[in-house]
Amino acid sequence: MSSAVIVVAPVATPAIAAGAVVLVGAVAVAAAAVLVARAANAAIEGAVRAVGDYGEKVEGRVAEIEAAEVEVLRWQMAAADVVAVNARIRLLREQAKVAGSPVDVPPPLPLTASRNPVELSRLVAAAQAGIATAQEALDALVPLPRLTVVAQSPKAEKEMAAALASHQETLRSRYTEAIAGRPVSVPAGAVEEVLALLDPDATTDECAEVRSTAANLATQGHQGLYLTTLRQRIVAEINPKVERRRLAAGWVQVLEDGPLNDALAGVERPARFAGTVEQLQAVVAGNRDLTDDLRAESTRLMRWAQETADQVFVLELARKWFTDNGYQVEETFDARDCVGLRLGHSDWKGEYTADVSVDRDAVISGKLVREFQVVEDASERNRAHCGVFADNIEEMARQIAAQDARASVVVDRDHLLEHRTEQTVDTTPHVRPIVRYKDK
Repeated sequence: MSSAVIVVAPVATPAIAAGAVVLVGAVAVAAAAVLVARAANAAIEGAVRAVGDYGEKVEGRVAEIEAAEVEVLRWQMAAADVVAVNARIRLLREQAKVAGSPVDVPPPLPLTASRNPVELSRLVAAAQAGIATAQEALDALVPLPRLTVVAQSPKAEKEMAAALASHQETLRSRYTEAIAGRPVSVPAGAVEEVLALLDPDATTDECAEVRSTAANLATQGHQGLYLTTLRQRIVAEINPKVERRRLAAGWVQVLEDGPLNDALAGVERPARFAGTVEQLQAVVAGNRDLTDDLRAESTRLMRWAQETADQVFVLELARKWFTDNGYQVEETFDARDCVGLRLGHSDWKGEYTADVSVDRDAVISGKLVREFQVVEDASERNRAHCGVFADNIEEMARQIAAQDARASVVVDRDHLLEHRTEQTVDTTPHVRPIVRYKDK
């Protein structure tokens, strides 16, 4: 006699998640998972960008957007920054492992490290500084290049030493200035301008290669051809490969650690994605490249992760609402396309339960179910409990819509009440229940 469907528009899910990320428990974890999954899926350009400046970005758009959307936008940008920084930390950890050096690499930054996205921006900035320090420490492990031509005079030797120092300073500046969104400050000279183009997340081997090439340029009388070759090597080969590694690192990090991993811990990953994460790990370690096929497969995996995070988040919202309003979760269930809760209530005295499920589109469905048939006429009791449950579903929808208006509810109060079993129980007061089974 009562069923309901709550439809939350996909574009509304991150807005609702932004409001829930400051809570505690499973709802906050699932909310952070929603934001992180979307940020990871948006990070397809792979370039190092300025982070932590979303306060200014948001303020610049305040006049264009509704006031309620300002905080949502801040949290979405904060999630993007966390994903970007953690991808770089993941790459740095791999480099430190290869170098076999105890470099102090900052830990991954959790999105829930702060209850305020502006405060989180300061934590992101601190992580960026830690990354720069660790990269400089790794860079110091790279031996100075050997010149292929020995200087012929003390003056020439001094000039070459100065050139090498200039190259070193240019490469070091990439760590502290490029990530802040400013052009790298380089000394006058074509070689330094080319070196400044090297991605700050290039490996120590890649750094050593370009430094060696640049050092040899100092011994050449005509640098034009060699300089063009170095530029081409950096811009067309090394940097795109670093960008692919960084993209893979971002995906691996969110899938293996943090709120997305926690939210999906109880969900079995589809068999078609077996081995995908392992292949991405090989990309991060530098043992293989991110091919078009692997990128497409990884994109599908991340899309599945995002949809599942939405599903888990909406289910946790429903769980919290119902438990806060006197219901008990008796069990959970997982079907092919939905996850759900079986609810009980003290007023139902075991006669009724409610099934609440969330499908792949994050649509909430709920229905009241009678556990067994009864001897006496229970139509009034059925209508009363169905009416209360329908009212509760509508109230939950109103609270969701209060966070984002793109939520709607459809309640069918004439839905035929289902029976979970074919048992018939005599529930007349003061009479010992008699269980009768239908004839087969």
